[in-house]
Amino acid sequence: MDLPVSVYDAVLGGKVEAPTPEGPVTLTVPKGANAGAMLRLKGRGLPDAAGQRGDLLARLVITLPEKPDAELTAFAETWRAKRPYPPKAAPRRGA
Repeated sequence: MDLPVSVYDAVLGGKVEAPTPEGPVTLTVPKGANAGAMLRLKGRGLPDAAGQRGDLLARLVITLPEKPDAELTAFAETWRAKRPYPPKAAPRRGA
């Protein structure tokens, strides 16, 4: 599943709520997490024919606020000017 994560939780790490077939659970996003990173929720997936639950994989999708404010825009402009970096290619599904 795709799991939306805020920019600050991706950068600083944090706890987020993730939906599962049995209801929501809280999981920890590691500090410095990138979009596309996969987190495994052991035993939280769908059951197989024998009734054993599989794992649920959560792919992090970093999301911005709906309307970034002036402070976020100014921060991004300063960051781009002072600390440019080449973004890595997006991870492929299942990789």
